[in-house]
Amino acid sequence: MKGRGDKSCINHNLIKDRRKAKNFTQYRLAEEAGLDHNHVGQIERGQKEPKVRTLYKICEALDLELDAVLIKEEKKELEIKECERRSVLNEGRNHRK
Repeated sequence: MKGRGDKSCINHNLIKDRRKAKNFTQYRLAEEAGLDHNHVGQIERGQKEPKVRTLYKICEALDLELDAVLIKEEKKELEIKECERRSVLNEGRNHRK
């Protein structure tokens, strides 16, 4: 299980919402994906992080693209990280002089 404070890279709510939109129960999704219904419930609640193969099976059963359920960093966060990286590189260059 995930530890407290661990950040998930899976949009668990999208999986649950899509399942409900298709009128699937957790049992039906589990059957379609070849998984145990308890495991599906744990994934939806964010208690378990599925392996890529498991996530692929779920996406296939829900007619979702795999990357649709992956949480991507927002562009702003990436820009901040790039700015921080440049700052560190510049500091390293300044120390060498």
